[in-house]
Amino acid sequence: MRLEATETDWGDGSPERTTMAAGPSRAHRSDAGFTLVELATVAVLIVLILAAVFPKVHSAYSAETLREAQYLTEAYLTTARAASVQKGRTTVFHSAGQRVWVTTDSSGVQVSYRAAVRLDSAYNVTMTASRDSIVFNGRGIAVGLSGSQTITLSKTGITKSICVSALGAILQGGCVS
Repeated sequence: MRLEATETDWGDGSPERTTMAAGPSRAHRSDAGFTLVELATVAVLIVLILAAVFPKVHSAYSAETLREAQYLTEAYLTTARAASVQKGRTTVFHSAGQRVWVTTDSSGVQVSYRAAVRLDSAYNVTMTASRDSIVFNGRGIAVGLSGSQTITLSKTGITKSICVSALGAILQGGCVS
């Protein structure tokens, strides 16, 4: 290592002699950027914040997808009832195999009126229903029901219920006992 000698005049007439290593001095080296410790600290703080926020965000997402599945199921029920009144024909709301769909009568044959939607794959919810289908006559009245029917949708501990009364009215809050 080569040493360089420099003289500094401090203005009082007495020069000062210092010796330092050749190469870029600390005063000329750029201090821009972050140290590894600073970067690691920021990374740890970000991980801690995400760990604290994730359960709340995930819970809100689960509740929202469950609500969307509920709205879709209610829309299909409403469509079945409305189509039966509008067309004056038998219309059936189906809820089997984690799917919902609507069929309507066309010259004695049930044809698809609304395509089947798989609630388990589209919304990641589980559906249970007290019946596999609800039949609405040409006046929009449910036929063949001995009492109200419940369709329950659930996801990660959250449950939503849809009730169809014995006459075919769709009650969003679930069946009242």
